[in-house]
Amino acid sequence: MNILLGRNEIIVKGISTHNKAQSILIELREYIETRDRRINVLFKGSPGPWGEGLCLRIKIDGKPLGDLEIKALEKFFKIRGGFVEIV
Repeated sequence: MNILLGRNEIIVKGISTHNKAQSILIELREYIETRDRRINVLFKGSPGPWGEGLCLRIKIDGKPLGDLEIKALEKFFKIRGGFVEIV
């Protein structure tokens, strides 16, 4: 997985299955939405051996993510084997 992590948007590319995408979204929703924010999610791509994987584009409505929250999300994705780029 490749992750672009910004203050108002998170893009996750290369998710191999729908189940992984769902588990990532459930955990992110619990973390982000408890801090007076809402998220909107857009899906692109297709899983499987012939596709490049699913792409999630997560837009954050409300207060932008702070430095500590970005560091926490960076660790969240690194634990799951992602390559994180902070933009």
